[in-house]
Amino acid sequence: MKQTTKSSIVYINLERVPERRKFMEKEIKKAGLNNVQRFSAIDAKQNEALSQTNFFSGTGDRWALPRSAIACFESHRAVWQIAVDQELDTIVVFEDDVLLSPDIAEILIRLMSSSKKFDVVKLDIGGIHAKCGEYSEIAGLPVRKLLNRVDSASGYILSMHGAKELLKRSTQYGDTLDDFIFTPSKDWRMYQLFPAAVAQVVYLTKFNDKFSHLTEQKVVESEREEDPEINQKNLSRGPIWFRIRKEFVRMGNKLIWKLYGKNKLISLGGYYGLVPINRNFETRLSKDE
Repeated sequence: MKQTTKSSIVYINLERVPERRKFMEKEIKKAGLNNVQRFSAIDAKQNEALSQTNFFSGTGDRWALPRSAIACFESHRAVWQIAVDQELDTIVVFEDDVLLSPDIAEILIRLMSSSKKFDVVKLDIGGIHAKCGEYSEIAGLPVRKLLNRVDSASGYILSMHGAKELLKRSTQYGDTLDDFIFTPSKDWRMYQLFPAAVAQVVYLTKFNDKFSHLTEQKVVESEREEDPEINQKNLSRGPIWFRIRKEFVRMGNKLIWKLYGKNKLISLGGYYGLVPINRNFETRLSKDE
């Protein structure tokens, strides 16, 4: 993989989950990606690691977040800071449980050469329906503007402007990482690679169980969700005024979408549904991998 811009590729991995590090090293090698850096994730199990964070109740959609979600956000935020400190044109961020399309190297080279055209491009699939704008291209690659919040931030590319903007916006935050990154706004140039070229294994195995042989159980499992110590349940949903405001916005958006939003989107060439996966993933179904 040869690139002419000042860019970096990073994957985020907890020290105490070496199985995922081994898995990602194998994925990266198969994909032909060079000089990929590992970032040691902030560990929610270490109390001092979250002694100072930018999470602030009431500034977003959540009044409270489990320690695991805050640690995840702070890990990604630290990577954004690296991009700015190193004055990178782009930075690619992967989590440590993703499968990569065989053509991911070529896709990244193209996007790296066109960093002025986007703030963030989401590279991966998710588990909820996405509202997307009409078909367009960046560096000859098919993309669609993302028009609603979507889940999963396991693979994305940021431009320098995008990294700076996320850092500025997250001096205080009250959302999960994926909600925060992929919330539409007028001045946020947010695109979905369409079809996607990255898949978090938990989504891909649900998408097609033929992929299940490609990953070990430790990679599929999410320690953030399974460890009750750092994934606290029954967290405060906030005071009554916060919950009423949140519900009012949700119901308003739902009504608008139901009455005419969906039909208008489709009529303008948009898309509503699960983001499709790159057909090149079919070459990964071999049992001989």
